[in-house]
Parts: sequence; structure tokens; C-alpha cells
Amino acid sequence: MGQPFTDVRAIIEDKTGTIWLGGTNGLWRYDGITFTNVTRNFVGYIYEDKKGNIWTSSETARGWVLSRYEANTLSNKTPTVTELNPKEGRMLLGILEANDGSIWFGADGVYRYDGSRITDFKK
Repeated sequence: MGQPFTDVRAIIEDKTGTIWLGGTNGLWRYDGITFTNVTRNFVGYIYEDKKGNIWTSSETARGWVLSRYEANTLSNKTPTVTELNPKEGRMLLGILEANDGSIWFGADGVYRYDGSRITDFKK
């Protein structure tokens, strides 16, 4: 890589033993030998779901997105990613998978993604 990581916001180890780092320098994968940059977008949170998909909250040119990196492509140089933009411009905080497989996350409230739509829970 040539220079040290700065401002790392999230670190996880997935089920396969791969280390994922996220922060100002983007999303990085470490397989025990090599660091691989997955995206240069700022990453605030990283989460692995029961299926082995990696979820991140990251800041893109379009604003903050919730991204799902497909488990069966994680070792590829460029994994398959699906980006959801639930709250334009709003920072996404925290990610969690519920027992039913839905993904919950925070922004200016709490939200649930059930695989097809995002539900906004209001007081």
C-alpha cells in the first residue's frame, strides 16, 4: 500500500477470517497476505450478515449509501455491490441483521430493508 491507514472507523473479521477495514481510505480487505482496496468511498460502518454478505455505510458523490457486497464475489478484485440510497445526504449510522434476515440501520431515524423495500419507522 505504501502509506499507513488513517482514520479507520470500522474493523471486522468475517466468517472466512478476512479482515475488513473502513474509514477515510475507503473499504479494504486483508486476506492475511495482501491488502486490497474495494472502494475509495469513505466507509463509516461494516457488517457481515448470516449469508456472508458484507454491508457498509459509505459516502459517495450521490450522498450516503447502504452497500451490500455479495458473499460469493468477495474474493474478486471488484466484488458485486448493490447500493441503496435511503436518505439523500444523511449519514447512515449502524447496521444490524434481525432474525428474519432484514437489515436495520439508522440515519435521522430507524429503517429496515427487507430485501425489496426500505421501511421508515417514525415515532
